[in-house]
Amino acid sequence: MPEPPYTYLRSDAPVLDLSDLSAELLDNEEKRLGALNKSRKFQKSLIEAQIDMEQNKGNTSEWIQKLQTSLVEAVTAVGRNEEDTTGRVPRTANLNQRVEDLCRFMAFHHFLETGKMLPPSACSFLSLQATDEEYLAGACMGVAQDLSRYAMGRATARDIGSVQRARDLVNEIMEYLLRFDFRNGFLRRKYDGTKYALKAVETLLYELSVTGASLEKSDESSSNGEETAAKKPRLKEPSDDDDETATQKSPAIQEELHALRLRMEHRDSLRESLIKNSRDGQKAAKQAIYALHRRDFAKSAKLIRDCEDCITQKLLPIVEEEPPLRNSCFGDVIEEYAEAKLFYAWLLGNDEKGDTDIDMEATDTTEQAPAKGTLLLPHDFSVIPLDPDKYLGGMCDLTGEIGRFAVQRGTARDYDGVRQCLEANAAILNAIQGLGKFPNRIHKKMEHLRRSVSKIERMIYEMSLSKAAGMKMNSELEEGPTNVRE
Repeated sequence: MPEPPYTYLRSDAPVLDLSDLSAELLDNEEKRLGALNKSRKFQKSLIEAQIDMEQNKGNTSEWIQKLQTSLVEAVTAVGRNEEDTTGRVPRTANLNQRVEDLCRFMAFHHFLETGKMLPPSACSFLSLQATDEEYLAGACMGVAQDLSRYAMGRATARDIGSVQRARDLVNEIMEYLLRFDFRNGFLRRKYDGTKYALKAVETLLYELSVTGASLEKSDESSSNGEETAAKKPRLKEPSDDDDETATQKSPAIQEELHALRLRMEHRDSLRESLIKNSRDGQKAAKQAIYALHRRDFAKSAKLIRDCEDCITQKLLPIVEEEPPLRNSCFGDVIEEYAEAKLFYAWLLGNDEKGDTDIDMEATDTTEQAPAKGTLLLPHDFSVIPLDPDKYLGGMCDLTGEIGRFAVQRGTARDYDGVRQCLEANAAILNAIQGLGKFPNRIHKKMEHLRRSVSKIERMIYEMSLSKAAGMKMNSELEEGPTNVRE
């Protein structure tokens, strides 16, 4: 009969228990799926409302009330963070897109009723308030696409007056958006679409004027309608001085739009500050890992503390004020910090005081003491709590550092030290594979994790060949790592 596989691993090899983390991830997945299901139902109702509005059945106001109620139920059903006092925590799944869709639908209906731009205050649905980004994406950039399509339909009926009113509103939206400094992201892409929408409507006006369509005389148009329609408005880069003139036209909405722009500018400044300070925190964590490989444990401990101070004193206040920034470079810093802390604990144990029985003066790799083998769990990060995806990302990256440490021990012909590295990486691989669900970004790291285990297995095999050939192997590891936290 064939022998059991992997007999070179000890029976007391470490086991990483991630059952609590698995339960948390499954709960989050259930909330996400529930939100997606409600989002589909809302989207179906929205399509029906749009069809009714296009057919001019007169039920749009009733549809808006029904859609608002449905959306609020969808958002509140997935749970609300009671600690959120800013209203800026990202919504579950794609519910933010559904809020954008409702803002867009209401803005187009508002245009058909008044010919004007929907104010931000109107995007308040019972107990739910649309964020500034949702308003800009839906009621400004999104409705510009609807106005372009609407203008095409009215141009087919040679209704040049309606086409011009659509052009005027898209032009007004475009002039307002020019005051923003959009970064790379979904708002930037939608903003580019607004420019094309304006160009499309202007082209329609030109083509109508060429074919002889004319505007009715009004107080705001000249006697020669064709010339007015054919002439393209020239957009200039607006300045703060333009706000005063715009306010005279519509004081209420311009005041709201000006306040929104100031809030967006403040968030831009927070983002710049976060990027600048994140470099310091990430650099400290990386240098701490390099110091651990050099066995400079005192320096690595100091660098990890510096990284913690940077996160708690400079970064956390920013992301608490602006939660969407958690998914930016802040997440990279947290993941790098988790990797450094995990590697430090694996080498030296989880002694918060920093005391260790390892000789800090030892520099010769042949005289190094074995690693403690401690694998931290999420609740062991008391100073800076970790989200599941950040913890798992740091744990996957830890296997790369353990693989480098295995090469060092292999160079010193420390068979037991290499075997300890294999046991640690295998425990991490088995634990993560055993999760019922893990974040999508972890999928990309799983292949590297499997490759790391495979490389160390190959190293063990090659060392066994050398041992069989009579080469001397160091065996300093007398006891297996029993320091795994559960």
